[in-house]
Amino acid sequence: MRPMRVSGREVEALAREIRRTSRSDTQLSETVRRIIADVRERGDKALVEMARRFDGVELSVEDLVSGRSEMEEAVSRADRSLVRALRRLASRVSRLERRRLRSVSFRVRYPEGTVIESTWRPLVSVGCYAPGGRAPYVSTIVMLGVPASVAGVGRKVLATPPPRSEETRTAVLAAAHVAGFDEVLWSGGAQAVAALAYGTESVKPVEKVLGPGNRYVAEAKRQIQSDVAIDFVAGPTELVVLFDRSSSAELVAMDMMAQAEHGPGSIAVAVTADEDAANALASVLESELRSLPEDSVLRQNLSMGWNVVLAESWDDAVRLVDAIAPEHLSVASDGLAHLVGKVRNAGAVTVGTGVPSVLLDYFAGASHVLPTGGWARARGGLTVLDYVKLINVVRADERVRAKASEEVGLLAEVEGLPNHRRALSA
Repeated sequence: MRPMRVSGREVEALAREIRRTSRSDTQLSETVRRIIADVRERGDKALVEMARRFDGVELSVEDLVSGRSEMEEAVSRADRSLVRALRRLASRVSRLERRRLRSVSFRVRYPEGTVIESTWRPLVSVGCYAPGGRAPYVSTIVMLGVPASVAGVGRKVLATPPPRSEETRTAVLAAAHVAGFDEVLWSGGAQAVAALAYGTESVKPVEKVLGPGNRYVAEAKRQIQSDVAIDFVAGPTELVVLFDRSSSAELVAMDMMAQAEHGPGSIAVAVTADEDAANALASVLESELRSLPEDSVLRQNLSMGWNVVLAESWDDAVRLVDAIAPEHLSVASDGLAHLVGKVRNAGAVTVGTGVPSVLLDYFAGASHVLPTGGWARARGGLTVLDYVKLINVVRADERVRAKASEEVGLLAEVEGLPNHRRALSA
């Protein structure tokens, strides 16, 4: 493995090449369109058939949804250390999101006498998707459910692929209980997104669909958003690491491998302006890859030709990060911490020598449900604010109305709306 050198105009071209792995395609879009149409037409029957076809799991219609009583029972049967870890994670997530929610409630008084209150209301119902085909993503269940519970959402539905073992089922139900979900829909992929958005005989439709998933889940969310609100498109995992010679090449390699093992299409890129650091990391990764099967997903994701990038300067390195707009950015050196302030586009950032991105994924308390596919150019990760509506309440009296009349009249005249002025002067 050799580092890929990049400078100047090559930065944008390389970012486009990296991004190509996460783009949708016509065949995928058509497949998802057919799945959504099938669920809308045949409801539960379609979900049962797709569980058999895509997940290899036999379900009856009665098995599709689990309620609170099953979750409570699962908590008593689940591994105690797992439940404790889930509760500790939930506590950290809750602490951050409660603080965030308090920050959007305030009041502004204007000299003219107007008072504007910024307030919020929780959504009535949400559907959250947690991946689970390869393993139960119990941490993601907590990341999705706790902010919804903090917001006070009325009905919270978790959708996740049907389990292939009783142990998996118990772990998922226990995590759902800790996170505060009301229902678990045992369905995965695009069909689960369709069921949440449009409803079936077993599950009522929701107001908003949130959560990460594979390419099919991401495409389904793209297609339903004209009918149902979504958070953002969160598809295959993305990681960019900024590192130098003070970074441990072994730890950087492990961080890349941790994110690249999520599944097909996962992006893991390490960028430096330090040639010695680039060569050291390339050597470590090459050694690790030799021990992997040729057809392994991890090996494929780390054999793209651009996994280790040697930029001509740190400015070019930052430009590449912004052009990729990754889900995760890991600044793997205390000496590079000053670069964080220069980066504009990243879903979430971890900083520190020896601090991998998985610290955020499993421990810190900030959400690991993050935008992918370039969406980090426009927004950050999932928070409690994705589960509420912000509302401005404007309070005034007759004195304010009199003061506003002349100013409103001038603006309304320019815009050709004479009755706006009359509404204040009547």
